[in-house]
Amino acid sequence: MLKTLTKLAAILFVVLVQAQQKPITATLGTEYKMTSSVLKEERTLYIHTPAGYAESDKKYNVVYVLDGDNHFNHAINAATLLSENGRMPASIIVAIPNNRGTRGRDLGRSKDNFKKYIKEEVLPFVAKNYRTSTHKTIFGHSMAGAFVLNYLATEPSLFDNYISASPVVQINNSELLEQFATLFKNNKTLSKPLYFTLTGVAAEGQRATDAMNKFVALLEKEAPKSFRWKYDFIENQIHMTTPYLTMYKGFTEVFHDYQAPSYSSFKDYTDRGGMAQLKSYYTKRAATYGAENVIAENTLNRLATVLIRDKQETLAIKLLVLNTKNHPTSMGALNGLARVYGRLKQTENAKKTYQAAITLAEKQGSPNSAYFKRQLKRLEETKK
Repeated sequence: MLKTLTKLAAILFVVLVQAQQKPITATLGTEYKMTSSVLKEERTLYIHTPAGYAESDKKYNVVYVLDGDNHFNHAINAATLLSENGRMPASIIVAIPNNRGTRGRDLGRSKDNFKKYIKEEVLPFVAKNYRTSTHKTIFGHSMAGAFVLNYLATEPSLFDNYISASPVVQINNSELLEQFATLFKNNKTLSKPLYFTLTGVAAEGQRATDAMNKFVALLEKEAPKSFRWKYDFIENQIHMTTPYLTMYKGFTEVFHDYQAPSYSSFKDYTDRGGMAQLKSYYTKRAATYGAENVIAENTLNRLATVLIRDKQETLAIKLLVLNTKNHPTSMGALNGLARVYGRLKQTENAKKTYQAAITLAEKQGSPNSAYFKRQLKRLEETKK
């Protein structure tokens, strides 16, 4: 009898699990079919827009991803995570997939024609159908990585950032070296960011390693000081896994001038130019990326914390008041100011600020109003 019940329970468990199964689906973006007059064939594009795109009227930077059928998904993941954490601007992702049997042609023997397709058809299509800024990044891996390097060497003005994972520079190494030598000779002020990688010789092969070493040596010797390049050797990977690490690190590297400044001390802040430098940084960032020309809320919050630690309370309060003016719809800015007022025993100012936060939270229909009311009540009871 016990054996029968156990068997019956197992059957019921399997049925229950099967009944609860539900596939998880997600919309990554939009697929477009277009007839290319350059390539004389139908081509596909995958395009992803960042969160908030439909509700805004702002223009977005664009990241173009070669071998798009392989790298569309993790390009979205990388860009989303990094933009949410202030490491790069929110961006449109445009993946350029390969047609069956055309990869070698497009990225190798007929690369100039494929470059023409991207320049004359893909870029105009995206600009026409999406709200784009002029800032563009291109990413490629393996043959596509070498293609990216070729693009930089021959048409450096077309993209603003270049990212290349395990480029097979050994195929046309002498040609690539000549192209970059010419580029550096003719463009002494080149400032385009380039990030590229390779893993170990066992995975990439001796030819690839030797060719990469020659390329790096050329950059070290001939590249102008204005050229922002970085090469990373990635340990313990294989050729097919480097693009995943390269994409995350590459986005972080090439968008370094988008990331919020941080300060270790009051002296560090003053030595680097203080508020004048900070305003200049965000003005330049706004011009480069089409971002709002205002100091980020978290930047001032973190700076105020450093200043308070270094006994610069008056300046900290001044910055936090500025923060509430720069970000009038932010409950976080008001909360940060109120907390510092409370910490410095400026109770009346803290109460007024919490009351302003309550008013804003209720106006926005935010549940945070309950938290602000508790803080206000605590201050009132403490005074009694």
